[in-house]
Amino acid sequence: MPNQESKTVAPHTKLPMNRRLKLVLAVVVLTLLPAIVMLLVVWIGTGELQGAATWASIPAIVGIAAVLFGGRRYAVIVAIVMAFLAPVAIVAGLSPVSGAALMAILCLTVGRMSRFGLQKSGLLVPVMLAWALIDPPAWNGATAVDRLDNSYLLWMAAIFFVGGLIPALLIPLVMRHRKAPTLESHSQREAVTYTVIITTLVTVSTYYVLDNPKMIGGAFLIAVIMVMAPIGTTQTIKPTIFRVLGTIAGSIFVIVLVSQIHSLGLVYIIGLVFLIVSVFSRLSGLAWVYFVFMVPATACLNATTLTQVGELGKQRVVDNIVGGIAVVVATAIAIGYSHLASKRGAGNESDDELEMSLLPH
Repeated sequence: MPNQESKTVAPHTKLPMNRRLKLVLAVVVLTLLPAIVMLLVVWIGTGELQGAATWASIPAIVGIAAVLFGGRRYAVIVAIVMAFLAPVAIVAGLSPVSGAALMAILCLTVGRMSRFGLQKSGLLVPVMLAWALIDPPAWNGATAVDRLDNSYLLWMAAIFFVGGLIPALLIPLVMRHRKAPTLESHSQREAVTYTVIITTLVTVSTYYVLDNPKMIGGAFLIAVIMVMAPIGTTQTIKPTIFRVLGTIAGSIFVIVLVSQIHSLGLVYIIGLVFLIVSVFSRLSGLAWVYFVFMVPATACLNATTLTQVGELGKQRVVDNIVGGIAVVVATAIAIGYSHLASKRGAGNESDDELEMSLLPH
């Protein structure tokens, strides 16, 4: 019987230039549209413009990935899950123990999803919820967030739900003729190794960040680990090292940039430009450009003051070094263990569960 450890995925082909430009425009529009919609909805509902409504762009990014990797039904489910988890994450952030426990549960779920090739979009759920967990947005102009305010929690649930739902409903209409996504499944051994790596590193990091509340943008550390952690024993350490170097370069770029700019509005415009460049680079197969420009894009778009932009840039240097080293070490251990197990003649585990899930119903 042929090896069933993973499905064969067609090699990536570069999209035509006009197609890439259209996709970049669509991503930008679908990221900004939920924020604009929720700004108006919250303004009508509360009588005030709430900056927290712009956080609808966060679940929108998750929704876009969910549609592309899993289809409309999966994306709608993700939007509902994000709506329920957003207030839970905000409250859980009151304690390092509860916050770390929630992230551990989410990482275990992502690890489970890797068996069926859904981890690429699934990992964005804990990445984006980490922002609400560690540093939720202010409400009604307050300097401190009341994490137990029922009205605030309900609005944040609505913001995350609408943010994820809009791309989940619109993208399938625009891409009606797109073929169903081909998912790369993984063996139980690969999934377990991946799950142990992300759960251990993210849980420890979340506890540390919440236990040190003076850290700015601590969610970056969780994002670094989740995005850089590889899955599969065929992975090498080299791509991870390049990702670390690219994001460090982007962080240094932010520090230099903010020293020459004195307008927060201009910072947001630059952040949007960098977002467009990073998405276009990703679609063009220029991964190193993507990692360099995505860092300043996130730092600029997530900052509320000019000082914070610089601080976010500095912390991203630290986060990427610490998170990168942790992922590289964990990956090296996993690869070493896999080679050792292969030399000892460890057989492939049965993938009956995976095979049953792929049968038509």
